[in-house]
Amino acid sequence: MSVMLGRLDASDDQIDDAFMLHADTRSWTGVRLLRHLTGRLDPESRHLPLNLHTLHALVASRPSLLRGRPSVQQTLGVVLDRLGSVDDLPRAVRDQVAGLHYALRLADR
Repeated sequence: MSVMLGRLDASDDQIDDAFMLHADTRSWTGVRLLRHLTGRLDPESRHLPLNLHTLHALVASRPSLLRGRPSVQQTLGVVLDRLGSVDDLPRAVRDQVAGLHYALRLADR
């Protein structure tokens, strides 16, 4: 765990959530978490609703996260297209997929 002057060194893995008490969350971009969650949006996973909800909340709280990152946008777009083509997804999942598609369209406006 590495917290220096109230700022989180985002390159370090955290072993628990105690670092959040002292970290300046404005210094954390969320790019690593965005990539992590995007890679785990598997329609067969029982964790899909949780991963998708977390990704949706992350993008909603930090819309700038998608700006100027074409490779991240492209990867997320491909994953969302794949999810959108699955027939038996719950409505909440479909709504979050649609919301993330919308965020991608707005990202570089």
